[in-house]
Amino acid sequence: MVYESIVEKLFDENNDDILELQVIDGKPVKFEQIAVIAYEGSYYAILHPIDLKDEEVVIFRLLDEDEDALDLVVDEELSKKILEVYAEDVSEND
Repeated sequence: MVYESIVEKLFDENNDDILELQVIDGKPVKFEQIAVIAYEGSYYAILHPIDLKDEEVVIFRLLDEDEDALDLVVDEELSKKILEVYAEDVSEND
């Protein structure tokens, strides 16, 4: 399937493709999508960087569903909350 944006790809429940994002230094980084979580009026993508051994997951806030824009979450408390919501969602679906 051809996607209009990375956000469209993230919201496709049937998508299992590797995501490739350009980071600040311009180098592409490949990610496996774990989940998209709604929290306090925003959506967050939990992604696993395939090539970065020191990171288990990273979280991006989706800036706008119509744009191809993601913002890396660096706030540890917010990251913990997002992962807690994800864990609750997973346990409810088991």
